[in-house]
Amino acid sequence: MTTPQWGYERPECRGSFALSLFLDDMDRLVTHYAAKTENLEVRQFQAQAAANKLVQAYQKNARGTQAFIHQSIEIRSVIDDAGRVQFVPIFSSGLKACLMELLKRSNKTHLH
Repeated sequence: MTTPQWGYERPECRGSFALSLFLDDMDRLVTHYAAKTENLEVRQFQAQAAANKLVQAYQKNARGTQAFIHQSIEIRSVIDDAGRVQFVPIFSSGLKACLMELLKRSNKTHLH
C-alpha cells in the first residue's frame, strides 16, 4: 500500500486549489496525531511540528498564491463529547482570511 501524496507535491497545487489541498492535508495531519497512543503532550508537540512543516512546504511549493507567506498554525487539543482527543488547527489571521474567502467562493458556486 502506498502513502497518499501530499497536496503540495501535486502539480495542480496552485491558487485557490492549493488552499483546498492544504485543508485536506491539515485534516490528514490532525487525524493522524490524534489517533496515536503516545502521551498527549508528545502527540501535540509532534502535530505542531508537522503543521509547521506543512505550512512551510505549501509556502515553498504552492504556485499562484501568497496565502502561505508568513503564516502559521497553532495546534490545540480538545476532548470531544465522547471523551476522545482531537487536535484543532488555529490559523493565523492572514491564512484564515484566505480560507474564508475560499469558503465564500465555494458557497456561491454551489448555490443555485
